Amino acid sequence: MQYSYRQLAEQVAQSIQTSQYHIGERLPSVRSFAMLHGVSVSTVIRCYRYLEGQGLVEARAKSGIFVSDWKMRQSGRSGMNLQRHSKQHSQQQLPQRDQDEPRPVAYDKLRSLQHRMSELYSLTEQPLHWGLHLASAAPEWYPTTELAKIAQRLLRQQPEMLGAYPTGSGLPAFKDQLVQWLATLSVDVQPADLLVTNGSTEALSIALRAVAQAGDAIVVESPVYFGLLQVIENLGMRAIAVPCTEDQGMSIEALEYVLDHQSGIKAIVVMPNFQNPLGCCMPEKNKKRLLRLAEQFDVGIIEDDVFADVSPFSSRIERPQPLKAWDKHGRVIYCGSCSKSMAPAFRIGWVAGGRFHARVAALKLSHSLVTPLFEQAVLAEFMQSGAMHSHLRKLRERLTSNVPLAVNAVKTYFPLGTQLISGAGGWWLWLALPEQVDTLILLRRSVALGLSFTPGVLFSNADKFSHYLRLNIARPWGRDMERGLKLLGELTYELL
Repeated sequence: MQYSYRQLAEQVAQSIQTSQYHIGERLPSVRSFAMLHGVSVSTVIRCYRYLEGQGLVEARAKSGIFVSDWKMRQSGRSGMNLQRHSKQHSQQQLPQRDQDEPRPVAYDKLRSLQHRMSELYSLTEQPLHWGLHLASAAPEWYPTTELAKIAQRLLRQQPEMLGAYPTGSGLPAFKDQLVQWLATLSVDVQPADLLVTNGSTEALSIALRAVAQAGDAIVVESPVYFGLLQVIENLGMRAIAVPCTEDQGMSIEALEYVLDHQSGIKAIVVMPNFQNPLGCCMPEKNKKRLLRLAEQFDVGIIEDDVFADVSPFSSRIERPQPLKAWDKHGRVIYCGSCSKSMAPAFRIGWVAGGRFHARVAALKLSHSLVTPLFEQAVLAEFMQSGAMHSHLRKLRERLTSNVPLAVNAVKTYFPLGTQLISGAGGWWLWLALPEQVDTLILLRRSVALGLSFTPGVLFSNADKFSHYLRLNIARPWGRDMERGLKLLGELTYELL
């Protein structure tokens, strides 16, 4: 439905008057609201101006649009001595729950993944004291100083790099380092077999397009990284979920059943090592069984291996081998990235397409042509120096040390019935709250107090995991992090 600004304003007004948006709550940004309802930015601007004229919302400089105290204005009691100004309410208060608080409009009426993602983006785009919704470590835990020194030296020595138009499938020096690194994981590729991409998301997107087209079915894990679901939906493909457990990864038995009973399946997308959000590692015997099934049913495999370099490796000293290490027939499209391990801001990923590589390379050209070379040059020199190994070891130690501290905080501050499904090696906690807690409502309340997380409903293409959440703990632990988890626990109690 294409809304006029008045129709949109009437809908928002009704949401405000029925307390779906609370007094003092920040409304979605103009851009996010436009995406959410499929309207133009100008329509949303006119809608918000109209609501402001009606006294329902107010614009705050450099902050956004907020629901005004419209009840006070209607009753003429705006001069009353409000409780929130009294001494006993001078400290930060928890929002109080209405007895029959409705779910957000985006949850009940707009069930597509795209609308769920828009809800998350609109809630978390504001500055947050505890921004715990991303799967990224604290900036100071990355080798930023070392990378900056390399970058400065390269710019002094070769300033012409910034004036040269990038060409090719990736910087040869960087691809050589990738080949050497992958060889330590028993992945036998040559530089010509690798294509450097703009992060792992582009790698996954072109990999999917290389093996499938709109209308085709793609098998994914459940729960699964929400970015993958978003890519599949945007490409017009269908995601078929196969259960994933915290000790085995994707269920091979369930996968075999799906392949045997579903038609139109073109690929299986899997994170065998350090799955997001469960943090599990698929046993080697299951990896081999997965490859045999792909051969039997003639489907491609897309392996997302972005977290394995920094997983805790609890059962073995060395890094777990990728599924690609057992691929003898080029059926696995292998996707990796440095965004979790070395430099999130560089957005450098890669893909080894196996038998599909020519198609992958052609799609990359039409998608974004090439990937900038300067960042690749910095990473190539960093990897060649040997510093990557010590950095990854230190990062893993920092991540692992956070797990018992965060788990203890959950046990201390969260209600009975909260289950820790996975500590995920220090990157995040995957929690199941008591079933009556809707974590999307919890998120709307927590961002008002400066804290975010990722609600579980995003990790499914169905209405699953609504009482689950993923909470990033990959940052220095101290009193401030303790205070953040205590706040979230108190908000959870409020929803009970």
